[in-house]
Amino acid sequence: MSTPLRVILFARPLVRGTVKTRLEPALGAEGALHLYEALLRYVVSVCQEAKLGPLTLAYAGNHPGTALAALGEAHGARLVSQGPGDLGDRMARSLGEALEAGAWPVLLGTDLAGLKPSHLTAAAAALRAGDDYAFAPAEDGGYGVVAARRLDPELFTAMPWSTPSVMKETARRLAKLGRAWTRLPSLYDIDGPEDLPRLEAHPVLGRALAALSHVSPS
Repeated sequence: MSTPLRVILFARPLVRGTVKTRLEPALGAEGALHLYEALLRYVVSVCQEAKLGPLTLAYAGNHPGTALAALGEAHGARLVSQGPGDLGDRMARSLGEALEAGAWPVLLGTDLAGLKPSHLTAAAAALRAGDDYAFAPAEDGGYGVVAARRLDPELFTAMPWSTPSVMKETARRLAKLGRAWTRLPSLYDIDGPEDLPRLEAHPVLGRALAALSHVSPS
Protein backbone atom coordinates (compact mmCIF):
# COMPACT_ATOMS: atom_id res chain seq x y z
CA MET A 1 0.00 0.00 0.00
CA SER A 2 1.43 3.38 -0.97
CA THR A 3 2.11 6.07 1.60
CA PRO A 4 -0.75 8.58 1.81
CA LEU A 5 -0.20 12.25 1.03
CA ARG A 6 -1.27 15.18 3.14
CA VAL A 7 -1.73 18.58 1.49
CA ILE A 8 -1.06 21.41 3.94
CA LEU A 9 -2.02 24.95 3.00
CA PHE A 10 -0.62 27.78 5.11
CA ALA A 11 -3.25 30.51 5.45
CA ARG A 12 -4.11 33.56 7.51
CA PRO A 13 -7.48 34.39 9.06
CA LEU A 14 -9.59 36.51 6.74
CA VAL A 15 -9.36 39.74 8.69
CA ARG A 16 -9.23 43.20 7.11
CA GLY A 17 -5.91 44.96 7.56
CA THR A 18 -3.93 41.78 8.35
CA VAL A 19 -3.54 40.12 4.94
CA LYS A 20 -1.74 41.27 1.77
CA THR A 21 -0.99 44.61 3.42
CA ARG A 22 1.57 45.44 0.72
CA LEU A 23 -1.34 45.63 -1.71
CA GLU A 24 -3.23 48.22 0.33
CA PRO A 25 -1.71 51.26 -1.47
CA ALA A 26 -3.29 49.94 -4.67
CA LEU A 27 -6.43 48.22 -3.41
CA GLY A 28 -7.10 49.51 0.09
CA ALA A 29 -7.46 47.23 3.09
CA GLU A 30 -10.85 45.92 1.94
CA GLY A 31 -9.63 45.24 -1.58
CA ALA A 32 -6.51 43.50 -0.28
CA LEU A 33 -8.69 41.26 1.87
CA HIS A 34 -10.97 40.38 -1.06
CA LEU A 35 -8.02 39.56 -3.30
CA TYR A 36 -6.42 37.44 -0.59
CA GLU A 37 -9.65 35.49 -0.23
CA ALA A 38 -9.77 35.01 -4.01
CA LEU A 39 -6.18 33.72 -3.97
CA LEU A 40 -7.00 31.39 -1.10
CA ARG A 41 -10.07 29.99 -2.83
CA TYR A 42 -8.13 29.55 -6.07
CA VAL A 43 -5.32 27.62 -4.37
CA VAL A 44 -7.85 25.44 -2.53
CA SER A 45 -9.53 24.64 -5.86
CA VAL A 46 -6.17 23.66 -7.39
CA CYS A 47 -5.44 21.40 -4.42
CA GLN A 48 -8.79 19.70 -4.86
CA GLU A 49 -8.29 19.32 -8.60
CA ALA A 50 -4.92 17.63 -8.01
CA LYS A 51 -6.66 14.99 -5.84
CA LEU A 52 -3.57 14.10 -3.82
CA GLY A 53 -5.27 13.56 -0.49
CA PRO A 54 -7.01 15.33 2.39
CA LEU A 55 -6.49 19.08 2.76
CA THR A 56 -5.27 20.69 5.97
CA LEU A 57 -5.64 24.45 6.43
CA ALA A 58 -2.88 25.51 8.80
CA TYR A 59 -3.73 28.96 10.09
CA ALA A 60 -1.46 31.60 11.58
CA GLY A 61 -2.28 32.80 15.07
CA ASN A 62 -4.46 31.33 17.79
CA HIS A 63 -7.77 31.08 15.96
CA PRO A 64 -8.76 30.67 12.31
CA GLY A 65 -11.59 33.18 12.48
CA THR A 66 -15.14 32.60 11.35
CA ALA A 67 -14.59 33.09 7.61
CA LEU A 68 -11.58 30.79 7.30
CA ALA A 69 -13.25 28.15 9.48
CA ALA A 70 -16.34 28.27 7.25
CA LEU A 71 -14.21 27.94 4.13
CA GLY A 72 -12.42 24.94 5.59
CA GLU A 73 -15.68 23.29 6.57
CA ALA A 74 -17.16 23.88 3.12
CA HIS A 75 -14.25 22.05 1.51
CA GLY A 76 -13.90 19.29 4.08
CA ALA A 77 -10.53 20.57 5.26
CA ARG A 78 -9.00 19.97 8.65
CA LEU A 79 -8.04 23.18 10.45
CA VAL A 80 -4.94 23.31 12.65
CA SER A 81 -2.79 26.07 14.09
CA GLN A 82 0.66 26.61 12.60
CA GLY A 83 1.90 27.17 16.15
CA PRO A 84 4.61 29.57 17.33
CA GLY A 85 7.92 30.54 15.79
CA ASP A 86 9.14 31.98 12.52
CA LEU A 87 8.14 30.64 9.12
CA GLY A 88 10.83 27.96 9.19
CA ASP A 89 9.79 26.74 12.64
CA ARG A 90 6.17 26.49 11.56
CA MET A 91 6.94 24.75 8.27
CA ALA A 92 9.23 22.20 9.92
CA ARG A 93 6.58 21.51 12.57
CA SER A 94 3.85 20.95 9.98
CA LEU A 95 6.03 18.69 7.86
CA GLY A 96 7.20 16.73 10.88
CA GLU A 97 3.70 16.17 12.24
CA ALA A 98 2.54 14.76 8.90
CA LEU A 99 5.56 12.47 8.64
CA GLU A 100 5.09 11.24 12.18
CA ALA A 101 1.48 10.41 11.30
CA GLY A 102 2.68 8.27 8.40
CA ALA A 103 1.87 10.68 5.57
CA TRP A 104 4.07 12.48 3.06
CA PRO A 105 3.31 16.20 3.28
CA VAL A 106 2.92 18.61 0.39
CA LEU A 107 3.02 22.09 1.90
CA LEU A 108 2.23 25.32 0.06
CA GLY A 109 1.22 28.95 0.54
CA THR A 110 -1.81 30.96 -0.50
CA ASP A 111 -0.22 33.63 -2.71
CA LEU A 112 0.43 31.28 -5.61
CA ALA A 113 -1.43 32.71 -8.56
CA GLY A 114 0.79 30.64 -10.86
CA LEU A 115 -0.06 27.34 -9.18
CA LYS A 116 -1.36 24.50 -11.34
CA PRO A 117 -2.46 20.98 -10.40
CA SER A 118 0.62 19.72 -12.24
CA HIS A 119 2.89 21.34 -9.64
CA LEU A 120 1.28 19.20 -6.96
CA THR A 121 1.01 15.98 -8.93
CA ALA A 122 4.66 16.31 -9.99
CA ALA A 123 5.66 16.82 -6.36
CA ALA A 124 3.81 13.66 -5.39
CA ALA A 125 5.39 11.75 -8.28
CA ALA A 126 8.87 12.82 -7.19
CA LEU A 127 8.31 11.46 -3.69
CA ARG A 128 6.87 8.22 -4.99
CA ALA A 129 9.91 7.86 -7.26
CA GLY A 130 12.16 7.98 -4.20
CA ASP A 131 13.24 11.61 -3.91
CA ASP A 132 13.56 13.05 -0.43
CA TYR A 133 12.06 16.40 -1.41
CA ALA A 134 10.45 18.36 -4.20
CA PHE A 135 10.40 22.16 -4.40
CA ALA A 136 8.57 24.53 -6.72
CA PRO A 137 10.70 27.69 -6.90
CA ALA A 138 8.98 31.06 -6.97
CA GLU A 139 10.11 33.62 -9.49
CA ASP A 140 11.07 35.99 -6.67
CA GLY A 141 13.77 33.59 -5.44
CA GLY A 142 11.83 31.72 -2.78
CA TYR A 143 9.65 28.67 -3.19
CA GLY A 144 5.93 28.09 -3.05
CA VAL A 145 5.63 24.33 -2.66
CA VAL A 146 7.68 21.82 -0.69
CA ALA A 147 6.97 18.09 -0.55
CA ALA A 148 8.91 15.79 1.75
CA ARG A 149 9.58 12.13 2.54
CA ARG A 150 11.80 13.10 5.46
CA LEU A 151 12.53 16.12 7.65
CA ASP A 152 15.90 17.83 7.82
CA PRO A 153 15.48 20.78 10.21
CA GLU A 154 18.60 22.37 8.72
CA LEU A 155 16.56 23.29 5.65
CA PHE A 156 14.28 25.53 7.68
CA THR A 157 16.43 27.09 10.40
CA ALA A 158 18.31 30.40 10.05
CA MET A 159 16.98 30.80 6.52
CA PRO A 160 16.81 34.35 5.05
CA TRP A 161 13.04 34.15 4.49
CA SER A 162 11.41 36.71 2.19
CA THR A 163 14.63 37.31 0.29
CA PRO A 164 15.66 36.35 -3.28
CA SER A 165 18.22 33.84 -1.95
CA VAL A 166 15.87 31.37 -0.23
CA MET A 167 15.71 28.73 -2.98
CA LYS A 168 19.40 29.07 -3.79
CA GLU A 169 20.35 28.61 -0.14
CA THR A 170 17.93 25.70 0.20
CA ALA A 171 19.53 23.99 -2.81
CA ARG A 172 22.98 24.52 -1.29
CA ARG A 173 21.88 22.90 1.96
CA LEU A 174 20.23 20.00 0.14
CA ALA A 175 23.50 19.33 -1.71
CA LYS A 176 25.46 19.49 1.54
CA LEU A 177 23.10 16.95 3.11
CA GLY A 178 23.28 14.72 0.04
CA ARG A 179 19.53 14.67 -0.42
CA ALA A 180 17.82 13.68 -3.67
CA TRP A 181 15.29 16.26 -4.76
CA THR A 182 13.28 17.45 -7.72
CA ARG A 183 13.07 21.05 -8.88
CA LEU A 184 9.49 21.53 -10.06
CA PRO A 185 8.47 24.16 -12.63
CA SER A 186 8.70 27.70 -11.32
CA LEU A 187 5.58 29.62 -10.38
CA TYR A 188 4.74 33.19 -9.48
CA ASP A 189 3.05 34.66 -6.48
CA ILE A 190 1.39 37.96 -5.66
CA ASP A 191 3.18 40.19 -3.16
CA GLY A 192 2.94 43.86 -4.07
CA PRO A 193 1.16 46.25 -6.45
CA GLU A 194 3.77 45.57 -9.13
CA ASP A 195 2.44 42.02 -9.39
CA LEU A 196 -1.19 42.98 -10.05
CA PRO A 197 -0.99 43.57 -13.84
CA ARG A 198 -0.02 39.95 -14.29
CA LEU A 199 -3.34 38.89 -12.81
CA GLU A 200 -5.38 40.60 -15.50
CA ALA A 201 -5.04 37.65 -17.89
CA HIS A 202 -5.45 35.00 -15.19
CA PRO A 203 -8.49 32.83 -16.03
CA VAL A 204 -9.83 32.95 -12.46
CA LEU A 205 -8.09 35.70 -10.54
CA GLY A 206 -8.40 38.20 -13.39
CA ARG A 207 -12.12 38.33 -12.74
CA ALA A 208 -11.53 38.84 -9.03
CA LEU A 209 -9.14 41.69 -9.73
CA ALA A 210 -11.56 43.32 -12.19
CA ALA A 211 -14.27 43.21 -9.54
CA LEU A 212 -12.05 45.32 -7.28
CA SER A 213 -11.60 48.11 -9.82
CA HIS A 214 -14.09 50.24 -7.93
CA VAL A 215 -12.26 49.88 -4.61
CA SER A 216 -10.56 53.02 -3.37
CA PRO A 217 -7.11 52.66 -1.80
CA SER A 218 -8.04 55.18 0.86
